[in-house]
Amino acid sequence: MDADAMPMVLSATRLHQSFFDAPAAVTIIDRQMIEQSGVREIPELLRMVPGMVVGYESGSEAFVSHHGTSADLARRMQVLVDGRSIYQPLLAAVDWIGLPLDLGDVERIEVIRGPNAASYGVNSFFAVVNIITRHPADVTGEKISYRRGDDGIEDYHARVAKKVGAVDWHLSLAGRTDEGFSDNRWADRAVDVFSDSKSVDSVYGRVVWMIDDNSNLEFSAGHAGMSAQQQYREKDSANPIFMQAPVAEKDNRFASLSLDTDLGAAHQLRVQGSHSRFLRDEPWFTTLPPLLFHPDLVALYKENRNCANGILTGSSAACTPAQATVLNSLLALWANPTYARERLFLSGNFIKETRTELDVQDTWIVSPRVRSVFGLSYDRAEVDSSTYLGGHASNEVWGLFAHVEWQLASEWLLNVGAGQEFDQDAGNFFSPRAALNWQFADSQVLRLVYSEAVRTPDILETSADWGYDAVDMLNPASGLSGTYFQTGQVSTQLVDAPTERIKSSEVGYYGRFDAARMTMDIRLFLDRLQLAEHDIEFENFNIRDLESFRMRGAEAAIDWRPLPSQRVQLNYAHLDMTGSLSNDNTNFVPKHSGSVGWWQDYQQGWRLGTTYYFYNDLRNSGSKAFTLFYDRLDMKLSRTVNLHGQQRIDLSAVMQWRLSEDAELRRENGVDTRRRGWLGVEWRY
Repeated sequence: MDADAMPMVLSATRLHQSFFDAPAAVTIIDRQMIEQSGVREIPELLRMVPGMVVGYESGSEAFVSHHGTSADLARRMQVLVDGRSIYQPLLAAVDWIGLPLDLGDVERIEVIRGPNAASYGVNSFFAVVNIITRHPADVTGEKISYRRGDDGIEDYHARVAKKVGAVDWHLSLAGRTDEGFSDNRWADRAVDVFSDSKSVDSVYGRVVWMIDDNSNLEFSAGHAGMSAQQQYREKDSANPIFMQAPVAEKDNRFASLSLDTDLGAAHQLRVQGSHSRFLRDEPWFTTLPPLLFHPDLVALYKENRNCANGILTGSSAACTPAQATVLNSLLALWANPTYARERLFLSGNFIKETRTELDVQDTWIVSPRVRSVFGLSYDRAEVDSSTYLGGHASNEVWGLFAHVEWQLASEWLLNVGAGQEFDQDAGNFFSPRAALNWQFADSQVLRLVYSEAVRTPDILETSADWGYDAVDMLNPASGLSGTYFQTGQVSTQLVDAPTERIKSSEVGYYGRFDAARMTMDIRLFLDRLQLAEHDIEFENFNIRDLESFRMRGAEAAIDWRPLPSQRVQLNYAHLDMTGSLSNDNTNFVPKHSGSVGWWQDYQQGWRLGTTYYFYNDLRNSGSKAFTLFYDRLDMKLSRTVNLHGQQRIDLSAVMQWRLSEDAELRRENGVDTRRRGWLGVEWRY
């Protein structure tokens, strides 16, 4: 293992650092791992990160969170693409499947395991994921790839990359199609068909202009459109507004411009601005009695939801005398066919989200022993949604950050940083981090880290006015259209959405053993958490107070290359979470999780990759029948055939085996096909 092979960490502090100097545990998923793992989508790669929990809500929606917790909304992890934050402001979620970026355009993924609000602000709670794309100069030429296999899998990726004078550029077109899960397992009834197929098409481009020896200007942009079947839900008393599996049309696009310039031998300035937009258009049809859209019932629900729900049971037991009078008058309308006979309505789920970001950072080498980086950030989010907000909401966040790396002595390195954020809705917050690294041997280091972070409420938590408007399809002028009576509103709650907090302490070890061609990373941590696990369903909307938790555990990663042609990776995490629980979803913390990867390069262009993933001991709470054990084995066999000149063809075959029969994530997430495979071909010139 050569010293030159040691990768530099770019995302831990915004400074370029070695693993020995970084004030955090870091996992890097490099290009070899991306190619030889055989996976088709970015979330699958993150299964190789210790402590990362990955599962699919459906074929088009992935759950990704470091250390888990909520299985509904993974809002506690910052996700970046080339330093640009990509979480969506309404729910602080990430559209992992609909990103305008293909795996073929990803150079590597850096995961900072631990809080990092000092560098990246809001949502940098449990971890930071930075997806770094390939530089156009590294992929010069043309490439076309195609995959086809089981369950409707059909993917393509085409890229052209050129150099014109001082400008390097590339443009990619990509698409992925599959049928999602094969069936739907519920605890209380038989297996039903699970409709969740998807089709994603995207375009992505990147241009880098070397203005001179000291400056470069970079522009990137992307657009992805996805058509995705949504999970089937029966129309019953629990979900009365859903009748059929609707199709969601999603549109995800962005543009980013950045300038890097040297202000002198010791100063470098970076300015990055970006704008992103996300649209979701999901109309559906439902048959319901018009009485459920009566304005008096809508008003009664906002006043006393338990009383209004009596329209479904025929009981006014939860009502005050005045409310009972209103409910009984509405119940009497069941005898009127105009209100009681079901009619066909058009409703839906409609969202438009935009984010405008500006980030300025100055890197300053103070002396051979001291380096620093500081700067500011601005983020404006706007959301228009008749479904979730009843209109429009926005928020602005200003941030300041600073970090200093100080070589106290040859074996001692101190990293100190902090971030200050000014959130228009949530207030002001200070997030410090300090780390002391002791490199007690040439290739071994011990690390002590303390860090704090916050997660401020998303726009739904602060501004919810959630309801479903419906239009009488057969007679829009009938006067029977309106708003479905069950709604969710922040203004009716007794508490405001609180800001979540984490205080994390860790002891880390990183060792590099050149004689054995091995690296080892061990992290022991204790997190003191204040979390708010809300009930975010329109018929049971409830903003909860903070609850205290403690999470402790250990993470380990070994990367071993016994021969130049072989590579073995072992990743494992043990998590233990304690605390009072008012919401079962907070229990989504796997006690054991990990992966094993073995990748082998043979002669004459043959390669074999084998990867095993698992997580287990997810807690089982009442009706939330969480997965008890998930594991999967992937194998990829590929061969490169060199043709004339620089041309070559890569042929590949991938198989995935589910080794357990539990659902992917929760009971309604289905059971994937026990065996799935596909063939691929790629031509490069």
